[in-house]
Amino acid sequence: MRSVYLRGCKQGCTYACRNRCRKKNAQAALVLLSGGLDSATCLYWAKNKFTNVSLITFNCFDRAKQEKLAALQIAKAAGFESLLEIDIPFVREYSDLGKTVKRNQDDRLPTYIPSRNLIFYSIAAHFAESLGIKWIIGGHNDHDGTFFKDATSDYIDKINLLFKQGSPISGHDPCMILTPVGKMSRKEVVGLAINLHVPLELTWSCHGKSRRHCGTCFACRQRLEAFKSLGISDPVFKEHL
Repeated sequence: MRSVYLRGCKQGCTYACRNRCRKKNAQAALVLLSGGLDSATCLYWAKNKFTNVSLITFNCFDRAKQEKLAALQIAKAAGFESLLEIDIPFVREYSDLGKTVKRNQDDRLPTYIPSRNLIFYSIAAHFAESLGIKWIIGGHNDHDGTFFKDATSDYIDKINLLFKQGSPISGHDPCMILTPVGKMSRKEVVGLAINLHVPLELTWSCHGKSRRHCGTCFACRQRLEAFKSLGISDPVFKEHL
């Protein structure tokens, strides 16, 4: 755990204090920032909606350096001095588990992480509950759930129910996950990002580990299609021209 700069109560406070803080922090949100388009858009959405916003990011096994850099740069551009970095090297993508992806399988499979969102949101809830933060903001668009089942609204609702059942110090007001772009297509997310003045040129979506977006992986193709459908160019690909 590194770079702690959360605007909640101190982690050493008592249970009673945490409950009082929660009542005072209904306008507090903890954003999961990966460095991608969706999470960056959710950050700027949260800045407009809540008065007290904090950031958390997760360093999984062999996380792309450009993705991590994107998260740090977006946080800085949004006016944050720092964010909470959580090192979880035991969390690996499917491709890092020694699994072979067959030709007829979905090309998103290599990036699949077993129990990814259950792990991420549980860790985020630990900090949110400890610091009296009401809302946990996650960036999942409507298309994510077609393959990543732990990104569906039904799955997120179940996690929220678990938070409610397993939080004795929060009473009837547990922390909850919000997914602002959960019902939006990638095209709609891009449109919202533009309206919110998200620094799209700083975001990172590529599944590759090079210094530039490859333009051929699933995430890159999805970005390109979304920007093209809006009749505008994607700034992360301008350097390729």
